[in-house]
Amino acid sequence: MSAYGACLYLRSETNGESKVHLLCAKSRVAPLKVLTIPTLELSAALLLAELIVNAKEAIDFDCTFHCWSDSSIVLAWIRQPPREFNVFVSNRIAKIQEMTKDMSWHHVPTNLNPADVVSRGCTPRELLEHSLWANGPPFLLQSSSNWPSLLDSVKDLPERRSVALIGAVCIDSSSNCKFLNSFDKLQRVFAYIYRFISNCRAKSAPLKGRLSVGEMNSGSVLLLRSIQQVNLAKEYGSLSQGKPFPQKNKLVSLRPILGSDGLLRVGGRLQNANLDYDTRHPILLPKDHRVTKVIIVYYHEKYLHGGSQALLAALRQRYWPIVARKFVASVINKCVRCFRMKPVTWEHVMGSLPANRVQPNPAFHTTGVDYCGPFYHMAEARNKAPHKCYIAVFVCFSTKAAHLEVDQDLTTDSFIAALRRFISLRGSPRTIWSDNASNFVGAKRELAELKELFLSEQHTASISSVCLADGIDWKFIPPRAPHFGGLWEAAVKSAKFYFYTVVGASILAIDELRTLAYEISAILNSRPLCPISENAESLEVLTPAHFLKSSSYTKFPEPVITHLREDRLSRWQRVTQMQHLFWKRWRG
Repeated sequence: MSAYGACLYLRSETNGESKVHLLCAKSRVAPLKVLTIPTLELSAALLLAELIVNAKEAIDFDCTFHCWSDSSIVLAWIRQPPREFNVFVSNRIAKIQEMTKDMSWHHVPTNLNPADVVSRGCTPRELLEHSLWANGPPFLLQSSSNWPSLLDSVKDLPERRSVALIGAVCIDSSSNCKFLNSFDKLQRVFAYIYRFISNCRAKSAPLKGRLSVGEMNSGSVLLLRSIQQVNLAKEYGSLSQGKPFPQKNKLVSLRPILGSDGLLRVGGRLQNANLDYDTRHPILLPKDHRVTKVIIVYYHEKYLHGGSQALLAALRQRYWPIVARKFVASVINKCVRCFRMKPVTWEHVMGSLPANRVQPNPAFHTTGVDYCGPFYHMAEARNKAPHKCYIAVFVCFSTKAAHLEVDQDLTTDSFIAALRRFISLRGSPRTIWSDNASNFVGAKRELAELKELFLSEQHTASISSVCLADGIDWKFIPPRAPHFGGLWEAAVKSAKFYFYTVVGASILAIDELRTLAYEISAILNSRPLCPISENAESLEVLTPAHFLKSSSYTKFPEPVITHLREDRLSRWQRVTQMQHLFWKRWRG
């Protein structure tokens, strides 16, 4: 049977002579549950503290208490915060510290500890002759400077509580994206973060393999939401808490809303418009932010390094950067490839537009054509040198719509084939303007012969007969005056810029070259025809593509009847006259 105990001694000084006498003692049997030696020593220290509290209440004079223990572990425990240890040790340390908060603890050597008599036991005869038990340790008769001290402290204390440390650090989201210059990489990084979070929360099998479109979209939402919560904290906090948006805020004109995905979006009045949700409510992006710049650069490269208006129109199909024009212009000005492909040149004073440029005609009613190149494509046979090819650029005078066709040479037959493909897709033009290239002059003669040949065929469809009977009025600009063809020269410049910017020194197959030509046509036809409004309630920007999609390719231009009197017109002609008058006023 084991036990632990504590004893209390009274030290007094009379005429410079010190005396020590046993005041009281107390012992307890150790619990049945097996405890370690340090925990039993701690229980003895608690018993000593309780004994001191009882003695303080019993005596009626002031005295100083000194506590002693022969366990260095217990002394180290008492000096530590209780929360760092297990429940048993923590509770006893807290009680000891509370009871002896104005007392000091000392170390006593084991061979000089009188409390060992209680824990180890002895016979009555031994107890009567035990001077250590009766008078305490001999060093108590000396001054406190000669008392023993504990030299080495215990570093690895037992009974420490297992602590799970969870650190949460709030870092500006821009620092996470500091070293990522690609929006596609950012999306993938946050998509994997979203997958990790989903796998931690899901009870089913974890997601593995390639990222899905849904994960990419969720990763983008996670990225943009973290940015908005930091850089648009006031606006986000007001809307997330259901509070009214501050009227003095700079974004109040955009009528921000909080979407179902937790993103700040432009509100506006287009909720019922037949547009995509992202177009009706673009995502707000903070100004001068790293991710905003990365997104603008991504769209700038995606749309083949187009101008600021085209880039802004494409960007606002999904995003709404704050102070977008200035930010977009700075991105384009800092683009190295655009700087190399667009050197600064002197600008000439522009003259008045010709009449066929401002008439309300269908798309490609009056068309300009020119060639650009040469380009190179891979030969069909192996180990053959690349072949030359050219691109025929057709430009509409009214809408500035462009159409690109790849020609494998500069012969008349090749151009006629390209022209027939153009007419099949865009409709038959009334007038074609070009410079005096030999292949164009030859094409005019070939077209006249081709017209006579087709008209002699009786089984040709009636609509084709009418179109061919009207013919194509082919006109040439004056010799050595390329500025007369500035419209198609500008289109040639844009087409060459997009082609060289994307392809560079690469050599494509002929099918890849044709595909790229059609893609460049789509981009040229997506450029805005008018300045983009800063109003969030404005609809889509007007582009040449709207004129190509909204009318038939076989529609003939209607004659201008604005000069006729109303009483001479039928009802339909009256409506047509109103349309022409509106066009005339809008153009002015």
